[in-house]
Amino acid sequence: MRKKLLAVLMTGAMVASFAGSATVVSAKSDDDNKLTVWAWDQNFNIKSMQIAADQYAKDHEGFSVDIIETSSDDCQTKLTTAANAGDYSTLPDIVLMQDNSYQKYLKSYPDAFTDLKDININWDDFGKLKQSYSMVDDTHYGVPFDNGAVIACYRTDILDEAGYTIDDLTDITWSKFMEIGKDVHEKTGKYLLTSEATGGDTLMMMMQSCGANFVNEDGEATS
Repeated sequence: MRKKLLAVLMTGAMVASFAGSATVVSAKSDDDNKLTVWAWDQNFNIKSMQIAADQYAKDHEGFSVDIIETSSDDCQTKLTTAANAGDYSTLPDIVLMQDNSYQKYLKSYPDAFTDLKDININWDDFGKLKQSYSMVDDTHYGVPFDNGAVIACYRTDILDEAGYTIDDLTDITWSKFMEIGKDVHEKTGKYLLTSEATGGDTLMMMMQSCGANFVNEDGEATS
């Protein structure tokens, strides 16, 4: 079973070429000119991958990409199943991965991934923090894909009803945000923030905005 590129595309800076979107995994392919991609979001990363593929194909005759829409949870479940079975032939060449998920797979299944030492990538084009999510012992195993920018949008009419303005919610702590949120709900019956119960994205964004992650460099839970 020979090795091929499996790109783990995480949140980071946008990569313009296929060579700049890759991590290596043990996988089997019958066609060197065709890459299979697992990604989600038709309007964002799937579209970006197709644009990158079209650009690459202009200078590489016969090259093509098969993009399969796959949810984040399914990507992780299928990767776990393949790694536990020791059969990476079921995996795609490229898979999108969340920042906070990458390290646990890289460390749990190190045999699945091959480093990027032989790939010509200018790592200075990416932020150091973003790179760190796909690195072990100063070795790269993935390439950042987007910056994962987050903004907060507020219904100013609801804030006004509760006696607040945007300025009251600018550059504040999460403790102050919760205090205002409770007051807004008591006065208007509307919640200041909602979150999907099955995912941890909101909590992750809150922690990262404070310069922390779920675990620290020693693998201990952030308290």
